Amino acid sequence: MKNKLPFTSTILFKAVISHLLLFSMLFTWNAEGFLSNHDSFTRLGIFYGISLILMVWFISRISVGLGQISDQIDDFTEKNYSVRKQIPGNTEINRLYEQVVNLGEKTEHAQETLESSSTRLNGILTYMTDGVIATDRRGKIVLANAAALEYLNVKEKDILSRKIVDALDISADYTFRDLLESEPEIMLDSENSVGEFTTLRIKFALFRRESGFISGVVAVLHDVTEQEKNERERRLFVSNVSHELRTPLTSVKSYLEALDEGAINDPDIAPGFIKVSLKETDRMIRMIRDLVSLSRMDSDTIALEKEVINVVAFLHFQLNRFDQIVGTSDEDQKTFKILRQIPLQPIWMEIDTDKMGQVIDNLMNNAIKYSPDGGNITVSLEQTNTQILLKISDEGMGIPKKDLPKIFDRFYRVDKARSREQGGSGLGLAIVRDVVKMHDGFVWAKSDGKHGTTFTVVLPYAPLDDAENGSDTDDWADHD
Repeated sequence: MKNKLPFTSTILFKAVISHLLLFSMLFTWNAEGFLSNHDSFTRLGIFYGISLILMVWFISRISVGLGQISDQIDDFTEKNYSVRKQIPGNTEINRLYEQVVNLGEKTEHAQETLESSSTRLNGILTYMTDGVIATDRRGKIVLANAAALEYLNVKEKDILSRKIVDALDISADYTFRDLLESEPEIMLDSENSVGEFTTLRIKFALFRRESGFISGVVAVLHDVTEQEKNERERRLFVSNVSHELRTPLTSVKSYLEALDEGAINDPDIAPGFIKVSLKETDRMIRMIRDLVSLSRMDSDTIALEKEVINVVAFLHFQLNRFDQIVGTSDEDQKTFKILRQIPLQPIWMEIDTDKMGQVIDNLMNNAIKYSPDGGNITVSLEQTNTQILLKISDEGMGIPKKDLPKIFDRFYRVDKARSREQGGSGLGLAIVRDVVKMHDGFVWAKSDGKHGTTFTVVLPYAPLDDAENGSDTDDWADHD
């Protein structure tokens, strides 16, 4: 046996002692007769020896059988379900051993079933797109699948044993008792493992045993970022398009009616009315043009016309145009200075110059609109082994953190009144995002919410062979 008993604790030792005591009592009861009769004493000794041998043989068989049963149970405990050789005979010990073996087989089957179910469950949880979090009856997290860890941007060791209301950052609005009593459905804005802002719909359900006892809560996290964005864009589209078109149309209609009623003959009033009407008309045209561009990109009807260019020269060419308009705008005499942090060495890559020019225009116009008078706009270009990073920073009022995930949505404005006053349609950054995405890149904004904003455009980059750098790509060099 694996845990061998001391001999003094065995059945055999106790049987021998009991046998000895029994014969000692028999001898004591008739000691005088045995001692006076030599034949009687001899027969007593022979009987004692034979009975002792028979008892030792019988008890040894029982001890061996019990020992084998004990060893078999030890093997079952260690998940070794191999069956040993059967115990000879047909006694209660054999029946007990058979029952133990049957129990082991059933335990093995139950263990295999449990492990199979556990493996299937782990596989399902691992490859689920929805996040799953389970707690114990005290609200502490005992399980979180890979999707939940990615959505919440945490490691498993950091979330296990934490209270679910703390892990989801909802402790200000809910207690664990609230989750048990109302099983609410909540929306949560989060930042995932790759730094993207996501909107999660979280549904809670009670985890009950067969007895009805509540042993915890299960939370299912569903990423509804795209649905929320589409729904938000739909509502904003209906609201903004109707407003953006109604407002300038009403204004133009009023001015045209005034001109029709005789104001056109007033040299002091007529030019101003006409100028405002043209401005509002231009804004409507820009918005409609942007809507058409976005619609074509959504339907994949726009094909990129890529060409190999020197990005450094191309960027300088785009920025030179903005240097020329400083202080020349009739509607806004704001001055600004463009600070360039651009490498001298050419960087050759393949892009659609028309679309990327639109990206730079939109980001620069955005920076100019929100920069203070006399402020600096910093434009930097960085190159890594696999990426090109274009950064455009302003010194404006910044973007609140809560608005950062939404600024690339269509028609979304941080400061609606100011954007509309400056002619913004709320579509520029949406176009930037879609164009960059068409180039297999991505864009994001960074701001502390108080001072300045930095937009970063990241494009994939792979060095081109010299043979691909044709002479026609040198056209941009004239604009450095």
